[in-house]
Amino acid sequence: MSFFNYVQSKLKTAVGYQQSFEELLEAHNIGDALALMTCDNPKQLEALKQYNLEQHPIMQRMDKPIYDKDGNFKGWVKRWRLPLSYAKYINEMAVVFIYGRPVQWVQSSQNTDAAYKAFTDFIRTTHFNARIRQAKRLAGAETKSALLFHCYQNSDGKADCLIKVLAKSLGDDLYYIKDHVDRLLYFARGYYMRERGNTTAYYVDVFTDNYTYHCKRKNFGWQVEREVNFCGKKPVILLEQETEWDGANHLIERQEYVKSRTADVNDYMADPALVATVDVVNSLPDKDTENKLYVLGEKGELRYLTPDTASELKKQESDDNERHIFRETFTPNIDFESMSRLTNVSAKALKQMMVLADIKASMRKESHDEYLMRIANLIIAILSKVLNIPMRAQLEQLLVQHEYQEPFGEDIEEAISNAVKTKNAGGMSNETFIELNPLVRDKQREKERISNEQAEKEAKEEETAKNNVFNYQ
Repeated sequence: MSFFNYVQSKLKTAVGYQQSFEELLEAHNIGDALALMTCDNPKQLEALKQYNLEQHPIMQRMDKPIYDKDGNFKGWVKRWRLPLSYAKYINEMAVVFIYGRPVQWVQSSQNTDAAYKAFTDFIRTTHFNARIRQAKRLAGAETKSALLFHCYQNSDGKADCLIKVLAKSLGDDLYYIKDHVDRLLYFARGYYMRERGNTTAYYVDVFTDNYTYHCKRKNFGWQVEREVNFCGKKPVILLEQETEWDGANHLIERQEYVKSRTADVNDYMADPALVATVDVVNSLPDKDTENKLYVLGEKGELRYLTPDTASELKKQESDDNERHIFRETFTPNIDFESMSRLTNVSAKALKQMMVLADIKASMRKESHDEYLMRIANLIIAILSKVLNIPMRAQLEQLLVQHEYQEPFGEDIEEAISNAVKTKNAGGMSNETFIELNPLVRDKQREKERISNEQAEKEAKEEETAKNNVFNYQ
């Protein structure tokens, strides 16, 4: 029946009949369905060329051939190819300033403690913090990446979930369709998989709110298996941005060219060279003579050639290029010497020094706030409809908010002092004080401990009061 649907779909396409995306999926016409989707492979491949050192244009620089005075080829002179990893440095700084420390998830609903614990357990067991950092790094390097929440049956026969990062550099083709307000309607992942006989086949997984279509390309048509998506949401978060070094690539290429040319000049000119007049040259001592004596005539001259290998103009251009590279990409220029001079610097002062990166992180949060909200909703849907169905009612009541942490931590002494002052002034509850206390790692367990200690204290006070009454009588 599916083959008949496929042929019928192709006939409809041939006569110009406009089929919907889901009609094409149901007819197993995956090729035409993918044609309706957006795939930014060329843009991603270009970004990866700029990111990977071996693919920089400077690496295409050829060695220089040399010839004798008769035009005969003598050999090659090496020309240096020195790519610079500005892109990786800039990208890593961007990752650190938004996800360098794990995102904090705060419960904002009442009577949902068990659901909140299930949520935080999911974050921990799926290694979410590592996956979101990896996804951000790849998106910054190649403009797109995705987080796939894959539900499956584990070896114990229970429902489980893992998070896989998708990106072009990891072998994934990312397809998507959005509506007019930029909502993600459909998403597909294309990838090659090795099979028996040392052959490879191309697979496409198409994700909708209701189904997941597992498709394999055959010699004629596609083999398609449809799987129910029980969580009711597309299990994918698509991360999009421009490259982190956007706007500075030409400056980076110029820096690489200048550095490579300087290395060539150093090879040619840096070694000591004698400059002598003709009468001195005719009386030079043999090279193996232990004590060399130069006999100069009345007008003879002998000196070392000391070329200006670091002209002020070249140095000024290099420094100016680097300054613009970091400024255009909102990246602080950190090196070992400048950091070694910093002693006993507070987190607040360090943040002020890194203001460029902080500004950039704030810009990125405009989109990542939305990503994290989608992630929270997706996790709750997976927990309530797949992994922890008995707790569904409480999970559907659960509300969580996310908070970013400062990459270099906070001034703990100042934070605690401010919290104590606010609490003593009656502007903060004990529970909020625990949540804001940077010394407390497990907030929920700390609340339970304080509650147990309070109960024990009240029980002892009640027992003491009873004993006093008995003794009085």
